[in-house]
Amino acid sequence: MRKQILALFIAALSLGSACNKIDIAPLNIIQDKDVFTDAGMRSYMAALYSRLPIEDFKHGLSDGGAEEGFNTWNCIVTPELNTGTIANRNQGNFADPGTRQYWRSGYQLIRNANYIIENLPEYGESVGTDNVTRWISEAKFIRAYTYFALARRYGGVPIIDQVLSADLETDNNDHLKVPRNSEEETYDFILADLDDAYANMPTVSEQKGRVNKNVVAALISRVALHAGSIARYGALQRYAVDGVMLTGIPESRANDYFSQSFKAAKAIEGVYSLYKKKWSATDKLATADNYADLFLDPESPETIFSRAYQYPYAVHSFDAVYSPTHMTSDYGDRYNITLDYVELFDGLPKNAKGQLNTLHPNGTYVVYNTVDELWANVEPRLRGTVLLPGQPFKGFRTDLRRGTIIESVDPATPIQKMVAEETTVSYNSNPFYQANIRSFGNVNNQEQVTLANGTKINPIGLDGPTNANTGTITGFHGRKWLQSDITKAQTNLHLSDQAWIDIRYAEVLLNRAEAALELAQNGVPTLEGVNLQQDAYLSINLIRERAGATLLTSSGELSSAAPLEKNTGVGSYVLAPTRGLQIIRVERRKELAFENKLWWDLVRWRTADQEVNNRTWRKCNPFLFAKGAIVESADYVRGKYIFDCRYEERNARFTVPATRYYQGIPNNEITATNGIIKQNNNY
Repeated sequence: MRKQILALFIAALSLGSACNKIDIAPLNIIQDKDVFTDAGMRSYMAALYSRLPIEDFKHGLSDGGAEEGFNTWNCIVTPELNTGTIANRNQGNFADPGTRQYWRSGYQLIRNANYIIENLPEYGESVGTDNVTRWISEAKFIRAYTYFALARRYGGVPIIDQVLSADLETDNNDHLKVPRNSEEETYDFILADLDDAYANMPTVSEQKGRVNKNVVAALISRVALHAGSIARYGALQRYAVDGVMLTGIPESRANDYFSQSFKAAKAIEGVYSLYKKKWSATDKLATADNYADLFLDPESPETIFSRAYQYPYAVHSFDAVYSPTHMTSDYGDRYNITLDYVELFDGLPKNAKGQLNTLHPNGTYVVYNTVDELWANVEPRLRGTVLLPGQPFKGFRTDLRRGTIIESVDPATPIQKMVAEETTVSYNSNPFYQANIRSFGNVNNQEQVTLANGTKINPIGLDGPTNANTGTITGFHGRKWLQSDITKAQTNLHLSDQAWIDIRYAEVLLNRAEAALELAQNGVPTLEGVNLQQDAYLSINLIRERAGATLLTSSGELSSAAPLEKNTGVGSYVLAPTRGLQIIRVERRKELAFENKLWWDLVRWRTADQEVNNRTWRKCNPFLFAKGAIVESADYVRGKYIFDCRYEERNARFTVPATRYYQGIPNNEITATNGIIKQNNNY
């Protein structure tokens, strides 16, 4: 069983409601004789797996941040809001990941893993020598995964590899006050744990839910890529106290880490494959559905490591919170994809800046015969990731429009662009809009427009976009992760149970391509006989082929030439040192959006403060001509449309401070150690 799914030991864990935490008895109450049996180990380790800091459906910065940002039902505010791919009405500025300080929960989990590593070898007779090796390897995986969650938040952290207990006789507990190691030492410790786990784990898991050698290799590819990027791009954030570089890694280590990432990614070649069950080279809709299905198919050959949910024991609320409101029983409309993200994809008319172009050269709007026409040739991966205007989904259609142009305006009449592209001014400042367009402040209780045949329609449809607390604010909804086979009644809070895929093969291929090109462009053209630039090219084209995107024509496109400057082409706002790396970074953004990966990409590349600097996300507003419009269903009006591209209308501006590449150590932890643990710079 190559695919590993967490939280399957549900009976052993005694899960309650969606918001309940798993109660693990303190180590001083659990007796060794109870833990160190086959059944005891399975139950104990299942509990540790369930507490891994996986940034899944229940990871967020709102709702009190249960368990330091984990295990919260309210996933509306996440770090992905800082990346320019997604927006919602609940956040109008920088969403600081440091507001939910993951620290104490992490060290509790590390202590539990240390308990196994330290004590299990004494019980070989009761659990079996081979099982001792496997369980210790899994405990090291859990310890490494948890340290990685800490390291990418704080840099160097205290490395504790044994169970520390209070000295009750002397009351001298200075040994509990462990100072921080350097960030370099922290990553080396993580990778050493993973290397040891890789060497001692089987290729195939004994039981579904337990990691194996291939899962470990996939995580190594992620961890080492992150460390290599910090070494190469993190010079400005290097910070030392008492001779220990708490944040930052010497640049001389970059190629070493990138080599580890590449080798680990290549090690699982042939074990997993990209999901292509419905893929078709000639059918764009089938290819789009194939992409959407990969996140919902429990038997996907692409899934490497995931967290399972199972109704009613372990559930989340992603469908209710993120579906278009008219497809839900409650909540909805928080999954608003930005035009900035949509514009990265092939098959759309673009201007010289790389932005969606819906205007004639004279500045008047292009009139489209249907709401679908603009999107007819779009790269299928976009349709599998995003719900576009008019797109069918689970028996509904996305009913998206910003307003309806009154019956007296003929679609053949040229209409000049109503407001500038890069503005947040109201449409009400435009005379044509004031006189000829009917709109409404929110999607509820609209004052309807009557068509020539007497049929009444909502001027802004069922989904907006609006500038209010209902509907999308960008003109798009998300599709990735949403279940297509559940009813409106089932789309409610605490009813969703699709699995979260933490690591999939597409990410590993992207890690491989990036690590390969980082090496190839920095003095290492080949590794173990592999031409690295060619290997990166082949990996990217595997991703693009499955996506239905335009393939690279040769490895030469991944060049070391200067990248596109901002506003000079598609994806030019994605910063990179070379054109080749820019192409790979754009591909990562297209492929991994909405999987809680992109914020960490911006962190390790150190580009967040430049890409997201007083930034307002873009939107696309459809407008329907009432003249000739025909109501086909409750959520689909067939007619002619224009599309207006502009800044999102709330005047929300996002700036990621350059001081936020690391989070602040919780002050109570510094106080508890009498200052032995040092704070990060800028806090």
